[in-house]
Amino acid sequence: MTKPDAGPSPSASQDTLTAWHEAGHAVVYVLQGRSLRYVTLRPRGTGRAGFTAVRPRAVELSTVAVVAHAGPLAQARHVLDTTSDIELRREGITADDVRLDAYLHGGHDDLQLIAQARRAYGLPARQADPWAGMAQDLLDRYWPQVAQIAAGLLEHRTLTGQQVRHYLDAAPTL
Repeated sequence: MTKPDAGPSPSASQDTLTAWHEAGHAVVYVLQGRSLRYVTLRPRGTGRAGFTAVRPRAVELSTVAVVAHAGPLAQARHVLDTTSDIELRREGITADDVRLDAYLHGGHDDLQLIAQARRAYGLPARQADPWAGMAQDLLDRYWPQVAQIAAGLLEHRTLTGQQVRHYLDAAPTL
């Protein structure tokens, strides 16, 4: 996509993408009844832009795969929602390109978890997995809350699990 003449700095732009990515993970994780400690844009360690910390306990690999898909899918939807069709066409970018970029540049750990689940369930390489659709459905139904959590992350840099649950508890019943 083209660079704006006087837009946000690259780090601000990366923070925005990371906030949407981590908000997607956090929302889907909590919606699956899991206990979230916090979600942050201040990760420990190098090579990470954000992190969703969960309470350790045994979780089905299929549940992990749904959560793994949620981050890149939320990131991609945000990009598609905020980029005009004209700009995408001018740059020769499709919606699939945006989704692929979100997985490749924002979801290295996510891809590893998805691959692990695919192997465990014996899914052939060319067969689509069911977990992306499940994640997308949850994100679509709770998109306003994903947006609120992303905005909260951009403002505060870290949200507790309780704060994330508060956003979700305020959601209308679907």
